[in-house]
Amino acid sequence: MTPATTNVAFEFAAGTGRARLPAAHGSTRVLWIDADGGAIEPGLEMLRRHGYEVERCGSALEAQPTLDRQDADLIILETALPDADGLALCRRLSEADGAPVLVVACAADTLDRVAGLEFGADDVLPKSIHPLELLARVRALLRRTARHARHTAAAGLETWRFDAELGYVTSPAGRTVRLSPADAALLRALAARPGEVLPRDALVALLHGDGSTAGGRSIDARVARLRRTLSACDGAGDLIKTLRGGGYLFQAQVTARAGLAA
Repeated sequence: MTPATTNVAFEFAAGTGRARLPAAHGSTRVLWIDADGGAIEPGLEMLRRHGYEVERCGSALEAQPTLDRQDADLIILETALPDADGLALCRRLSEADGAPVLVVACAADTLDRVAGLEFGADDVLPKSIHPLELLARVRALLRRTARHARHTAAAGLETWRFDAELGYVTSPAGRTVRLSPADAALLRALAARPGEVLPRDALVALLHGDGSTAGGRSIDARVARLRRTLSACDGAGDLIKTLRGGGYLFQAQVTARAGLAA
C-alpha cells in the first residue's frame, strides 16, 4: 500500500524596501537634544527609570555623531538650541525619514505647536510637561511608529507561492509557471534552507544522496535552468544568488505550510 503524501507549499518573499522598526521596550534609545539640562532632568529620570536608554546632548554639534549613526529610536528636540535653528534641524530630521521627532518648547503655545508640526515634528510638547505625561506621550509615539513600520514592511514584500508536490510557482501578480520534477526538487532544496550558503557538493548530496557521481557543473546547469524558468514568474529567479567560490544562496523570507495547495 502506498503511503499518503502530505502536500507542502512554500511562501517566499523578497522585500522591496526596509522600514525602521523601533527597538523593543527596555532597550529603546532616546536622543534628547537640549541645552538646559536642569529643566529636563525630571523627564530624563522618568524615561530612564522605565527602561529607556537616554543620551542627552546640549547642542546640535554634540548630537551630530549620534544622528550620523542613526542610533536613536526617538529624538526629543528643544527648538531653542545654542548653535542651530531647532525647527530647521527638525525639518532635516523629518526629511531623512529616520527616528520620530518629539519637539519640546519653552512656551509651546498654539503658534509653537503649529510651527513644530509644520516643520515635520511627530508631536510637540511644552517643556513644563509632567514627567508622567511625557512618558505616556513617548510610549504612544513609539507605538504609532512601530505600527507604521510594520505596515510599510508588509507592503514592501512580494510573495510567491510554491507547491512543492505539483511544481507550480505562482507570482504576487498571479502568474503561474510549472517546474519540471528536477527543477521542483532543486527549488525545494533551496527554499528549505533560506539564507544558507549551499556549496555545489552540498546541493549534489541533497538532490542525489551522498556518494553521487554528479558533478558541480551539472548543478550549475540545473540552477541556470531553474533561474530562467522562475524569471518568467515575475523575476523570482533573482532570489537565487551565486556566490564566489562555488555555491548558491536562496535570499528570501520563507514560510513552509504543510497540507496546503499553492
